[in-house]
Amino acid sequence: MPTEERTTSRAATRRLRRDAEANRQQILEAAGRLMAERGLATPLEDIAAAAGVGIATLYRRFPSREELVEALFEDRLAAYLADLETAAAMPDGWQALTWYLRSASARQVADRALKELLEHDPGHGTVSRLLERLWPLAETLVERARATGRLRRDFTVVDLVFVQQMLASIGTATLPLNATAWERYLTIVVDGMVTSRRDATPPGQPALTVAQLEALHANRASQPGQPRYCAR
Repeated sequence: MPTEERTTSRAATRRLRRDAEANRQQILEAAGRLMAERGLATPLEDIAAAAGVGIATLYRRFPSREELVEALFEDRLAAYLADLETAAAMPDGWQALTWYLRSASARQVADRALKELLEHDPGHGTVSRLLERLWPLAETLVERARATGRLRRDFTVVDLVFVQQMLASIGTATLPLNATAWERYLTIVVDGMVTSRRDATPPGQPALTVAQLEALHANRASQPGQPRYCAR
């Protein structure tokens, strides 16, 4: 092949690679935006359209939904794990637990897909390995909080998981009204986790009115149900 043709071929290859990487980033940005709002089951066709590419291009970059999810959420789960590591290193076990509970709940309220990813087994790749690393740190966090004498003795790491899920679900449900409404229930739950308390802690957030609750129910009833996340 003549030198000029080889040079042209290399330039074309580099351009194709740049285009492929640009498409990949556009897909990841669109997926992150839509999945944070709608959840992991967001139709891939919607993601491709938002990214400005065809569905065939999306599948070339990410042959399965699982691969797209792993590429998108590895960094988000890493940040979630970093919060747990930060809490585990705090000197006061009780403050570490309550700080983590607030931080973890806030992340899930802000990102519906992250919430779903933490609740459902996504497969056996990077995401699963990160999730497996959460357990020993969470157990240590609960043990240290109990050792302070402030956390009730019968509180377990499984209780921590369900409290997080409950707060994240409340946050997701009340998001249309108030992005921080869930913090009221965090305060109430934390009061219930303490071994003893003379007075109830002021919740900081007002209780929702009956009218607001009815409006939330009406809003959910008007929206089509989302299918449960499936890796493929």
